[in-house]
Amino acid sequence: MNLRNFFFKTAIPSLTLALPALVGCGGSEPPQPGQPGQELLAPPEAGKGVQFKMVTKLDPGTEGEHCMFVKAPAEGLFINRDEVRYSKGSHHFLLFQTSYDDIPTQKEDGTVVDTSGVFDCSDGATDGWDVEKLVAGSQNADGDSMLRFPEGVAMKVRPGAVLLMNAHYINASMNVIVPEVRVNLYAIPEAEVKTEGDILFLYNPFIHVGAQAEGRARMRCPVHTDITIANVQSHMHARGVGYAASIVGQADPFYTSTEWENVTVKDLGEGLQVKAGERFDYWCDYANAEARDVFEGPRSTDEMCMLIGSYYPADWATTHCRAEATGPDQPNFIGAEWVGNGKATCAASYACVQEALSAGQEITTCVTNSDAAVSRELSDALRCFLKKAGPNQDPAIVCKTELDACLAK
Repeated sequence: MNLRNFFFKTAIPSLTLALPALVGCGGSEPPQPGQPGQELLAPPEAGKGVQFKMVTKLDPGTEGEHCMFVKAPAEGLFINRDEVRYSKGSHHFLLFQTSYDDIPTQKEDGTVVDTSGVFDCSDGATDGWDVEKLVAGSQNADGDSMLRFPEGVAMKVRPGAVLLMNAHYINASMNVIVPEVRVNLYAIPEAEVKTEGDILFLYNPFIHVGAQAEGRARMRCPVHTDITIANVQSHMHARGVGYAASIVGQADPFYTSTEWENVTVKDLGEGLQVKAGERFDYWCDYANAEARDVFEGPRSTDEMCMLIGSYYPADWATTHCRAEATGPDQPNFIGAEWVGNGKATCAASYACVQEALSAGQEITTCVTNSDAAVSRELSDALRCFLKKAGPNQDPAIVCKTELDACLAK
């Protein structure tokens, strides 16, 4: 096993567009499906958008991810905002745009899936499907959603695109539940669109919190073009106790939180302007009371650390923390600088990575145990390997500059 295989086969499929599992939803309980005279969410007025709905079943004491494919209108959409409501049992909802024009019946690797209705996608909502982007979602059962732009800004959904609905469910009761999710996409006419927007989606794959210990996951990402952020929110699982997001070089965070559920979606008013060349710096603090180590992952038994927000104009490289503004075959998050919490030198951390890979083990603790002072050198070395080192290329040659800098610290 090598680092390239690790990142592409382990990190990227599950992280490319995967949002977290939530263990509980606070706030007032939305109405349950089937209650007379009550509707979970009324659809948009005619000509002002579209609604999609997913209803499924969940057995007692089970946890899972459920998905369903739907079709965008033939004329396409320019979404200015979304609205999401889900009933008891649902703990997040996401809506993705795929590359398909017709609902697929098998994954990219040929695995046949019954997609005629709701299907189980507990192996990862986007795993095996050709997903292009996130277009809507919420972590709040009856609160703010992810997508909201000012007048004249909208996210484009191409005509007739197949969309993938995804919700994570936990049924802690003794009875079968029938959860429902509804999403409204409020659209504006194309003639009114002045700027195309997107959803900032930064995801840290390197998280480790020791048994009965505290921990931190920290990541920095480049901004490739001038952008304005309209709103922002965090994401952590149940061990999350603190969060902050800032711009490198600025003293005050533009977003902080101590919540992991019912997370505040902060409206930034006229917007936060971020210049090309600046970098996001965000971190999650954890307190783990369990007698086991916790790592990154999609389940409630795992942890996550994300920075999410509506922004414009859309820039694919900034959205997904790419290394360069343009260029083919760049994996998402490859442009990150991963900041460790330990005292290991860059040389020792890279040696740890090599040893872990040769033993077929994951490399998270090699990164998280590194000294924060060597984060740039270690991240540069790992990034070079991921981007340049192939089956017939020696990393010591193609990444000599980056490795020399790392080995010197």
